[in-house]
Amino acid sequence: MNSAAAEAPAGWRLTDGLTEKLAELAGKGFEVLWIESSRADLTQLVIEGGEAAIRLDPDPSVDRAWFGEVEIRHAPARDLTWVFLRGEVAAGEISTHVVGPPDGSELPGQGQA
Repeated sequence: MNSAAAEAPAGWRLTDGLTEKLAELAGKGFEVLWIESSRADLTQLVIEGGEAAIRLDPDPSVDRAWFGEVEIRHAPARDLTWVFLRGEVAAGEISTHVVGPPDGSELPGQGQA
């Protein structure tokens, strides 16, 4: 299982890490567009945060889910959890951040999408 929580140091929670990452990015003035998450990480978010962690859109005709105010999507081809944003690189381009434990190791794929 390749998930941020599976390789995390004791006490680290994916829900906290994702919340902190979203706050950090918003604090820097970036526009968070959406989140993509592996099945393992989506499951971990629900285990840690309960049903409120991942909320289904209240409109039954819309197939979307939300983590806080940000749309979160299941991405079967991705490992870990990725935050897609605008405002970090050249105007109009989208960049990504991977959410993972603060263990000092660099996670793959950070930077421009």
